[in-house]
Amino acid sequence: MLTADGVRPRWAAGLAIMLALAASAAADPLTITPSLNPAPAGISVTFAFVPKVAHEDDLVTFAFGDGSTASVVFSTDCALFGGCGSTTHTYAGPGTFTVTASGTIGGQAVSGTAQITITSSTADTELYVPTGAHLTGFNTVNWRTDLEIHNPGTRRVSYIIALLLRNQDNNLPSLKGTFFLDAKRSARYNDLLYATFGFSGAAAIRLTPIDGPIIVTSRTYNQLPTGTYGQSVPTIPRAQAIGFSQDARMIGLSHDPTLAAGYRTNLGFVNVSPAQIRVEADFYLGTGGFLGQKSYDLLPFEFRQIDKAFEQVTADPVDDGYIVVRTTTAGAKFFANAVVVDNLTGDPTYVAAVVPE
Repeated sequence: MLTADGVRPRWAAGLAIMLALAASAAADPLTITPSLNPAPAGISVTFAFVPKVAHEDDLVTFAFGDGSTASVVFSTDCALFGGCGSTTHTYAGPGTFTVTASGTIGGQAVSGTAQITITSSTADTELYVPTGAHLTGFNTVNWRTDLEIHNPGTRRVSYIIALLLRNQDNNLPSLKGTFFLDAKRSARYNDLLYATFGFSGAAAIRLTPIDGPIIVTSRTYNQLPTGTYGQSVPTIPRAQAIGFSQDARMIGLSHDPTLAAGYRTNLGFVNVSPAQIRVEADFYLGTGGFLGQKSYDLLPFEFRQIDKAFEQVTADPVDDGYIVVRTTTAGAKFFANAVVVDNLTGDPTYVAAVVPE
């Protein structure tokens, strides 16, 4: 732009310099293509991108829109096979996610985006018993779990019982079976884990109704020669699981680190998502004093129990405390509970996580 006397104004020269700098700093486009779109939750999706990582110092970082990230870094394999041009990710639950990527390829900044739609691959009609056991615990407590199933209908039903074993990926449960129950009948599975599946250890229990409704109750208890101390553990539909952006609380918790008196609190999680998720737990005193936060990465359908959970954040006794839990993974669903155990008798009290209204 020129003035009437043919002289370029100073502001125009400055603008030209700014535009030139912006053009030189602009990132080249990075094209991102998902292998499936839409894709079911729990299925690994490959994200191909061009240009590829093919030179030393090349790097592309992905954000998948659900809180998860990944990086593709140059390696000798990239040089051998004409470049590295893909990464993979598995989503925990349904939704539409914006995938972003940025980095440097061949010394030039690159960036790109893509959208992917994830559909549900799990049935909200599934029922979960968040904790079960056949094992010997602290102070020789003999934990056992009984299960009762009732068919309220007028025709025979079938259902699948699967054990979600502690501390492992249960996307394909190794211990499961299909069972049948006639109309208006009940079936009791005493010491379910061992008597039905021959398993010693801890597990959550998943029940999948196939052709009709069922009603389920359970009891986990300390088996003593003179009798039992036990707790009723609720059966919860997956539709009522804790979801992304929800905080849930467990109150009335205690821990005596001497384990010679009082109580101890165990914290339990069940990931009811077909992909890995992250959960956070904030520990508090009943007075509101913050004790600390812990994060846990749960594998698909993993059952996790943290024994003596308050010891992760304090060495002091907790006479009255509570825990707040959440997931930071978009689309995820999980269950949480606490079990407060009398250190002398082994008498347990189940505390469900509650999402405030």
